[in-house]
Amino acid sequence: MEEVLDFLKQHELLVDALLSVVILAATFIASKLLRKFGEIVRKRVTTRTKTEIDDMILNLAREASRKIIWIAGAYLVFHQLDSLLTVTILKYVDGVLYVLVVFIVARLVSSVLHPLLDWYSERLSQDVANRAKDDFVPLLRRLISIVIYTIAVIFILKHFKQDISSIIVTLGVGTMAVALAAKDTIANMIAGFTIMTDRPFRIGDRILLESGEKGDVYDIGLRSTKILTFDNTLVIVPNQQIVNEKVANLTYPDPRIRVRIDVGVAYGTDLDKAKEILVDVCKAHPEVLEEPAPAVYFTNFGDSSLDLMVICRTAKWRDQWRVGEELRMEIKKVFEREGIEIPFPQRDVHIKKRVKAGRP
Repeated sequence: MEEVLDFLKQHELLVDALLSVVILAATFIASKLLRKFGEIVRKRVTTRTKTEIDDMILNLAREASRKIIWIAGAYLVFHQLDSLLTVTILKYVDGVLYVLVVFIVARLVSSVLHPLLDWYSERLSQDVANRAKDDFVPLLRRLISIVIYTIAVIFILKHFKQDISSIIVTLGVGTMAVALAAKDTIANMIAGFTIMTDRPFRIGDRILLESGEKGDVYDIGLRSTKILTFDNTLVIVPNQQIVNEKVANLTYPDPRIRVRIDVGVAYGTDLDKAKEILVDVCKAHPEVLEEPAPAVYFTNFGDSSLDLMVICRTAKWRDQWRVGEELRMEIKKVFEREGIEIPFPQRDVHIKKRVKAGRP
């Protein structure tokens, strides 16, 4: 036994080399065991869920852990062979290994957040998901990567005892300057994301803005919402403005829309008969819904007519004006056939003869 110890003392370099080989072998075995263990955990966990997001996260965590194990093994090997290396070289090696670990962790966090972002966007409705993938997800991915790797660089500089206070101040001032310069753009982007998630309206809906503008939603973008008016004019409204004002959605949640027709009949007309004719005209139109049933209301004693209001509904809001026009045409024909007069404004003028005093 003493001979062995003497031999080891005389050949320390050989011992260090053997221990280094043992460390590398142990690192290799630990890496393989971690891989097998990760596969077992993945099968047990992922079979309970329907999504693939957990598979992705476990695979990323497993690969990052294997890399860190190899870095730890390399650290032990270099320090085991410290007799062959100078203090300066060991210091540089430790620094490089630390940088590798920090960037592996940063990459892991970034890689986990990206599929989580995709998974969340896919949980939204199809049209919103497509918009999010096209407009917001690429931007958020870049922002997430920039923030994570900036934090990683700060950790590295702090580890090497570098003064990071000036860097942090510069980043803060730069961020503030960018935020102030692009505050309207950022506000519109946040409002656009709010519109896509809250969904007060969708593409194709007919909306009425608080300003009185009415039209169909043509596009919901990152900065603005485009509305196509009845004059075929595209109105571009900043998302922040839409979020902060009252918006009437005329087609959601029920796409059926009301058709209103105001008609006047002459004084002396049989109102029951007139109302019955109007209801029959509505029921005869193929695009007027049976439920709710068409109705006619006597609304006012006008200057020249008895005012009636016809209310019916059609399934598609795009047909509102066409159906209303066809009903008016048919009402005119039926009234003329039935002898019901639609009066025009008229006035009765009474002329009084003035008699001068003293004359017969």
